[in-house]
Amino acid sequence: MVPSWWPSPEQPGNGVFHADYARAFAESGIRVGVIVPDLVSMRFLGGGTRIPLVPRMTHESLGGIPVVRVRGLHTALRMPALQMKRFLWWMQRGLDAYLDRHGLPDVLHAMCTIPAGWACSQVAPSLARRVVITESTGPFSLVTRKRGQGEYAFEALEAAGAVVAVSDSTRGQIKAEGVNRDILVCGNPVSPVFADGPIPPSRAAGGGPVRGLFVGRLVQSKGAMDLVDAIGRSKLTTLHWRIVGEGPLRDEMQRRLNISGMASRTHFCGHLTRERLRDEMAQADFLILPTYGESFGMVVAEALCMGLPVVTSWGTVCAEFVGRDDGRLITPGDIENIADTLKEMTHMAPASDRKGIAQRARQRFSRGAVAGWYADLFAQLSDRAAPAVSIQGGS
Repeated sequence: MVPSWWPSPEQPGNGVFHADYARAFAESGIRVGVIVPDLVSMRFLGGGTRIPLVPRMTHESLGGIPVVRVRGLHTALRMPALQMKRFLWWMQRGLDAYLDRHGLPDVLHAMCTIPAGWACSQVAPSLARRVVITESTGPFSLVTRKRGQGEYAFEALEAAGAVVAVSDSTRGQIKAEGVNRDILVCGNPVSPVFADGPIPPSRAAGGGPVRGLFVGRLVQSKGAMDLVDAIGRSKLTTLHWRIVGEGPLRDEMQRRLNISGMASRTHFCGHLTRERLRDEMAQADFLILPTYGESFGMVVAEALCMGLPVVTSWGTVCAEFVGRDDGRLITPGDIENIADTLKEMTHMAPASDRKGIAQRARQRFSRGAVAGWYADLFAQLSDRAAPAVSIQGGS
């Protein structure tokens, strides 16, 4: 696996979902390794971490998964071509070291088209047919229309042995940019914290206040302020709220809740670990994410895997995950529609079939399900790939 982003001392949350892929593959029996070109931006100088001025290679482990990291200080001087080529050079160095210890991989799995997909497609002509690109950027036009970057994206997508989008919406966005090739669809894997544990039981109506849950950055693109306004408009005294996340709108959200008289029924939880978020989901009756757009919507998939009914927005990736028996869809920005849906959820959510919701989601998003799907794809590619390549390291 070659991730475009990976956790680092400066950004420990960077690429955590890419790490989930590696764990999912390893748990399913796939022999997996990771090559990380860790290009550290100049803006992190003086931040307290040690950044090599000359790129340095280290061999690490992710729960037994070998990780070869090539790490150093980097600036592209506002030149996309330099960014792309340096990522390629560092990846080639890491791949050479990986080959020495572990042998030739059957497949190179690039996480996102830019820069990893392009770099993988350039390593060797015969190995390019073994490249799988998984694309999760949304909207995909951010990839193709960024100055000086589009040509690399199209070159990578044309050369790859397979391209996988994490949703039907993402596939449509890639096609809309003029990519004329088959694009497969498979969702991101959900952590076992949410997808492998016990399913909380449904709660009978009338068993105390209904518990609503919001998880996300407190910004308007997530619909955070729309939710607060809908809470104020609905004035449902039987509905209590837990708000998970931080962001610049927190103070304004609190002010509006005070004005509407709903502040006493709303608790801001801040950032939570996965384990604490799981506990919040276990205690909630439904999750709402009135987002204006997502690249995937991991929190929706996590909630569904916990059997939690979900309210989310029409026209977004998240809407693909929510069937009629899994929750409700709202119009983003329509406060009256959101408020009416909250009223409906106070009656519907406590008695939802959490077991049925969870089983449907886990069949789609669990690590085992996603890894099994990719294992079939990897086998198809390695069967038709040429067996021998020569890798030359870069500078």
